[in-house]
Parts: sequence; C-alpha cells; structure tokens
Amino acid sequence: MINKKFNAVVVMASMLVGLTLSSVASAHPRWVLPSHFTISKEGGDWLTFDVTASHGTFVIDKPAGSETAQVVMPDGRNERPDFVLRGKRRSVFDFHFTEEGTHRVQINGTPSYVTSYKAGKRDTQKRLRASKVERAGLLPEGARDVSSTLNYTRAETYITVGKPSEKPFPLEGKFLELQPITKPADIVATESVRFQLFFNGKAQAGVKAEITRDGTLYRNQQDQIDVVSDEQGFIEFTPEIAGRYILKASHTAPIMNNPLAEKMNASVHLTFEAILP
Repeated sequence: MINKKFNAVVVMASMLVGLTLSSVASAHPRWVLPSHFTISKEGGDWLTFDVTASHGTFVIDKPAGSETAQVVMPDGRNERPDFVLRGKRRSVFDFHFTEEGTHRVQINGTPSYVTSYKAGKRDTQKRLRASKVERAGLLPEGARDVSSTLNYTRAETYITVGKPSEKPFPLEGKFLELQPITKPADIVATESVRFQLFFNGKAQAGVKAEITRDGTLYRNQQDQIDVVSDEQGFIEFTPEIAGRYILKASHTAPIMNNPLAEKMNASVHLTFEAILP
C-alpha cells in the first residue's frame, strides 16, 4: 500500500514538473540569435549563436536547449552545429560557414500536448500535460469543457555567405512555416519586407504576427509592428530603424481525425536584421 501511494506521488510530481516546463516554453518565446547575419569574408567565418526563451526582445532569461539545432545548407542538406554548450539561462553553439549562399539555422521543437478543462463549483480553469489518450486516467471526476492542444514551435534565423541563394528552401508541409519572399540579406530599414506563411503546407490567411526591434529595455514604447496574413498568406511591413528584430507568428486551428488532440497551436519565431539604407 505504501509503495502504491509513493508511486502515485511520484507520478503526480512528474506531471507537475512536465507542466511547469511546458508552461515556461509556451509562455516565453524561444529564439536563436547569431553574432552576425551575413558573412563577406573570403573563405567564410565562424559564427556563434545564443539560444534562450524570454518575453523581452533578446533578453537572456529562461533555459532553452540547442542540442537539436540544424544548419540547412544552400543545397538543402542538414548539418549539425559545433561546440554546443548549455547553461542555466541560455545555450550556445558555433558553426563554421564556408559555402556561398543562404543558410537557414533552425531549432524545431517537438510536439507537446496540453489538456485544459474546468473543475469545481467556480469552473476554475486548469491544465495538465497530457494528450487525448493520456488524459483519460488523469482528469478529475466532473471535469468539463475538456480540450487537448498540440503545441509546436519553430525558432529560425538566416545566414547569408556572399551572394544570397535564388532558390527558397522547400516547405516541410507541417505545422506553421514562414518563407522569406524578401531575401533575408536584402532587408533594409525604411524598405518594405514581404514574407509568406503556410499552415500544414498551404498558404494561410489570418495568421497574426508581431515584429519587435531590439532594445525594448531601453525605451518606453515597444514599437511593435502588428500584421495579419492576407488570403495568400503574405505579410508585409516596413522596419523603420536599422537593427535586430524578432518576428513571432502563431496560428491556432482545429485538427480533425487526430487521436491525440482537438486543436493545434503552431508558432514561428524568426530573428533577422534590417541594415542601414
């Protein structure tokens, strides 16, 4: 009997830890920030990348791993970074860029599941880290308005060595994806920028995105740009000031015939720079 009670406590503790980690990840946008966005040095160069999760724009805050980071080379093949280090508040990795063209650096998350429900006389909103399958044995008696959500986040940036590539990277056809129409190396302050957003491989209208420039700690206004994708999935905006930016886009939609969730919440967090005109 004692062992059974102990095991139950361990299971509940594990669930709470998992939910806490999930909440941190969802509450704090994850991003990857390179030391430089372009390389013009003959023979290439080493770049270093910071990875963390925070509400503040490029403020190092919560731990975020970069063990799964990939560098998508101009020809489409994937390479792993070098010298991956993980600390308490950020992780770091380096990569030696030598091949001419545009590279995508990405840290794609793994699908996670959160079930929300109401309980008690006051309809208190609660959550637990569980899919539709897992929730059956975990929900309290009388739980109401039960719904499970699949969460997935991409953290990306682009590095250009020499001349930018002409051919865009192909879509994976899963979750939310962003495709630069304006080449990342050609983003210039005071000039219009155009991206396109896709959901499960199809151009997606109605995706909300916010673009924020570095330095929010040192100004009273966020100076955030809010945009919504049009019928073809395009968003267009103008960074008025040169500097480093983060774009955060997210889309929630019901998913049909999925044994693990009723809806999906997918996000893309892109870091880029606007150069001086």
